[in-house]
Amino acid sequence: MSMYRFPMAAFGGAIALLVGIVACGEITDKADGGEDCSNGLDDDGDGAADCCDSECGSDAACQPVDGVENEDASTCSDCIDNDGDGYADSEDVDCEGLDDGSGTGGDGDGEICDDGVDNDGDGYIDCDDYDCEDEAGCGEICDDGIDNDSDGFIDCDDFDCDGDPACEGFGEGDCTDGQDGDGDGYIDCDDFDCDDDPACAEDCTDGIDNDGNGYTDCDDFACSYNFDLPGICDREGETEDTCDDGADNDSDSYTDCDDGGCAWTLTCDGTGETERDAASCSDGVDNDGNGYADCEDWSCQYTPSAGC
Repeated sequence: MSMYRFPMAAFGGAIALLVGIVACGEITDKADGGEDCSNGLDDDGDGAADCCDSECGSDAACQPVDGVENEDASTCSDCIDNDGDGYADSEDVDCEGLDDGSGTGGDGDGEICDDGVDNDGDGYIDCDDYDCEDEAGCGEICDDGIDNDSDGFIDCDDFDCDGDPACEGFGEGDCTDGQDGDGDGYIDCDDFDCDDDPACAEDCTDGIDNDGNGYTDCDDFACSYNFDLPGICDREGETEDTCDDGADNDSDSYTDCDDGGCAWTLTCDGTGETERDAASCSDGVDNDGNGYADCEDWSCQYTPSAGC
């Protein structure tokens, strides 16, 4: 009886082949599905390297550190919050205007605005990147028939051209003629162009939606929050005594101290001061204690004499 002998040389070759396959498998795994977060390479071929790759979000090498964000151009393009302030790269004001050293010009707060490259890796290139909106050459030219800033609006249809001499007379024009003067689908007071036209101010007692915003008379904030018109609209908090009478004076389903309009009153543990006139709406103080100061307070926004 004879016994088959497996050649040792062949056995050794098989082992070597197996080791080679395993080794190559490790390399293939890294290239196909894993990003090394600190080697300067785009290992998985998705267009993002190291900490700029979403796979590296939890990697220790990519966590915020207590350092300097704008030490040099590289720290403003590494997708790491180098100074621990919650902002990285072009989102950090420390990097504003820092060129990445490519020599192609531009200072678009992370994006170089004239090199055809997505420098900050946000998916937008040159003037299509919001970082470049104030960059020379990226604004809307208002009379060339081109959407220069790629926002979907051309020439005088672009808000950037408001006030541009090329657009003088452009817009709705006559806000009382019943015509869609600028062809945008909105007529007279329904057109935003007419917001500041006196003909479109809300008359708070005529039962008509004069400014075309869908609200009539005292249902319109232009009336209910306009403290230049005392006594026209019932308000909770117009005076101190409206905040302890048990009545829902403004019919908003909130009574007395449950109504935000009463927050200023002493009855409701407020400051006892209001924010409704030019002085209180420009002093930098939240006079009525409702969490909003000056023109951020609705009482200032809708009261014309407050100057907001």
